[in-house]
Amino acid sequence: MTLLRTIAAAGLTLAAGAPFGVARAAPQVERLRGTIERVEADAVTIRTRAGTTETVRLAPGTRVSQLAPASLDEVKDGSFIGTAAKAGAGPGDPPVALEVLIFPEALRGSGEGHYPWDRLPDGAASGPVETTMTNGTVKAPEVETTMTNGTVAGGKAAGGGTGPRTLTVSYKGQTLAVAVPPGTPIVTLEPADRAVLKPGAKVFAAAVRDGDRLEARSISVGKDGLTPPM
Repeated sequence: MTLLRTIAAAGLTLAAGAPFGVARAAPQVERLRGTIERVEADAVTIRTRAGTTETVRLAPGTRVSQLAPASLDEVKDGSFIGTAAKAGAGPGDPPVALEVLIFPEALRGSGEGHYPWDRLPDGAASGPVETTMTNGTVKAPEVETTMTNGTVAGGKAAGGGTGPRTLTVSYKGQTLAVAVPPGTPIVTLEPADRAVLKPGAKVFAAAVRDGDRLEARSISVGKDGLTPPM
């Protein structure tokens, strides 16, 4: 073998336990949704929505948190949020949020961007729909205004106050308008420890698969029986 071929062979992935010169696939991130069935010292077993069972290892760096109900009124100019959304009804319509997650300030910047997500249940459709995830900072839209001074009389908000609210989300120098219909689940992350990992808890976990091994990067537990909507 020539020196050049030797260098090329050495440049292949040398993963622990893999034979020299044999490339090993990069670990894949998986998102698990389901219910905890069993808790061990360093692992949890999750029964997924699809009916499968997965054992997920807990590493020292695994982040555990709780998802608590929140209100859209808590989303202010400058809030950092994540929202899974489906495509709008027609060309030019903004995407429609299926959920909104309000991040605490300590997690500002987590997963910032706009990218494909998973197929999620949609109450307005007959089954799951393709979604995207947008993580970014809510930006108050700039609009043309007028000033009117006068006497207030009784009245109602346009549409009776029941129409969707539009959030403008800024990420990596870009912006995206997202419509948030009434009834959209709004949640916020609260810090927690592993004591919240109990059988029967509803969870959303992001884990890395490396061969047959799944290791959690983060696990979010629905507070008081809440089902994570993302």
